[in-house]
Amino acid sequence: MATPEDFAEVEWAVVCDAAHGAGLAMMLVGSSGLVGSMKEMLVAGRTAANAAQHDNELIRAMCAPEAMRAMQTRVADVMSAERGVDPRLVLRQRAVEWLREAVTVVQKKAPGDLEAYRDWVLGFANDIANAASEGGLLGVRGEKVSAEEAEFLASIRAVFAG
Repeated sequence: MATPEDFAEVEWAVVCDAAHGAGLAMMLVGSSGLVGSMKEMLVAGRTAANAAQHDNELIRAMCAPEAMRAMQTRVADVMSAERGVDPRLVLRQRAVEWLREAVTVVQKKAPGDLEAYRDWVLGFANDIANAASEGGLLGVRGEKVSAEEAEFLASIRAVFAG
């Protein structure tokens, strides 16, 4: 199993940013409202915290507090550089770009970890998409996964499919 030391600093950053960026973008895709957004944030936090117990070292390392803080800073920098552009679109586009790059890096540096990485990223995004209903009045009679969320999930799956 790979560790952060197996990657160049920029490679490790893209592996972390891609994984968490996919989850952050998923939180921004739908229109969950305040309660739904809080549910999605709780799921994201719980998933990242639970990764501390993951059997894969790569997953544990990218969800470690120091990796999370560094990722948040880098993502905030990207978002602030794109002033005037809808942040939801910026993050969705960047997350897919980062995932493509991350898959290439993991295939090259840690091919034995690619399946665990794929499963974690897809699970993370899927759990967030399913955390709250979209639309309806306060989420009542809303869709569990909106069309936009389903489309974004499909774009994430497509990256891993090749």
